[in-house]
Amino acid sequence: MMNKAALLLIFLTAAAAISAEAAFRPAVQQPGGAELHSIPPPDDPEIDRYIDEYLSEHGRKTMNAILKRAAPYLGFIYDRLIERNMPPELMYLPAVESGFRPWAVSRSGAAGLWQFMMNSISPFDIEVDQWRDDRRDFWRATEAALEKLQYNYDKLGSWPLAVAAYNCGLGRVQRAVAASGTSDYIELYKRGYLPKETRQYVPKLFAFAHLCFYYSSYGLPAPAETATDSSGRWAKVELNQAVSLRLLSAEADIPHRLLREANAELRHDISPPAGSGYFLKVPVEYSDNVERVLSESTQPLLRFYIHKIGRGDTFYALARHFGVSVSMIEQYNPSSDPRSLRAGEKIVIPALKECGPYRNGSDTEPEQWAGAGSYTVRSGDTLWSIAKTYGTSAEEIAFNNGISADGILRAGAVIQVPEAD
Repeated sequence: MMNKAALLLIFLTAAAAISAEAAFRPAVQQPGGAELHSIPPPDDPEIDRYIDEYLSEHGRKTMNAILKRAAPYLGFIYDRLIERNMPPELMYLPAVESGFRPWAVSRSGAAGLWQFMMNSISPFDIEVDQWRDDRRDFWRATEAALEKLQYNYDKLGSWPLAVAAYNCGLGRVQRAVAASGTSDYIELYKRGYLPKETRQYVPKLFAFAHLCFYYSSYGLPAPAETATDSSGRWAKVELNQAVSLRLLSAEADIPHRLLREANAELRHDISPPAGSGYFLKVPVEYSDNVERVLSESTQPLLRFYIHKIGRGDTFYALARHFGVSVSMIEQYNPSSDPRSLRAGEKIVIPALKECGPYRNGSDTEPEQWAGAGSYTVRSGDTLWSIAKTYGTSAEEIAFNNGISADGILRAGAVIQVPEAD
């Protein structure tokens, strides 16, 4: 096997001329002979250190696990890089960000393959609501991440700096460039103008990409050889009804786990209501089956509970019992007014979990917290913030205090909350 140092020297001196067609041909076939050029990596000693780490026994296991999770997405990400004429190394950025885990959540609250924070999604086509968190949508998040990286590059004129800015923020890197008088990444690195985390983040990406491009020289498996499906060719299927992924997977003969991971943005195992414009993502080999089931099915592909309204019923209490939100019940029952429910009226409630029959307050005492304490509302408090503190929900507090979940809390008011353990 070629000496690691010699390989690294070749990579450092010739990477600008290495095309993705030559470097990545074993893993992803290029459409139409398209060619991308690699980023000349910075002369950063940390690259060598991370190569050593990845080649250790533990590091190899880590890389193999990451590449196995990455297999369904690499082809998709690469195709988007081809369309934008962006460097191929960027396809491995989720390896550093999330380990290619679609449900990954950082300590600071960043989510998804590309680890978007809530405060960074506004410029992009990313929605977060009670039904979905598009930060975990590999399709939308990839488009947004590449747009963000391209914007960073347009502002900074350097791909290593664009990657650094993805980690610590564009403003932080721009201030470093202004303060140092240089836009050379390695100078900023050596002179300490970049945060410690960023000085580790950039070389980690280059080391990972280098090992993937030259996998055979290091005795590593080709990235595509770890794939468990067709690896990266996806279709979007528009839904004109809400569906249970479990029911759809059974009818369309598609593995439920594959369907669930492909649509990891869904907060529940069901899609948003009809009319939401939601697209289901499925591997192309399953798309005909899915479309056929959706068009031919004579039965709803979603289970509901049918509840007959009794005296004293409220949407808050029903939501609490059935494990859904009030707004979900409202969306599926647009003709029902939650402020004036009629006894005998029937409503439908999405079946997100197995529940016994609901018994309202006219039959039994409302269920209360086993242990309850009192809390004095302070200025700026909301039911959501109080619920988060006590490990419950805003609807739960509203129900147990006979107040509206949408109302404004008055400073000084005393409410009932779960007793601390």
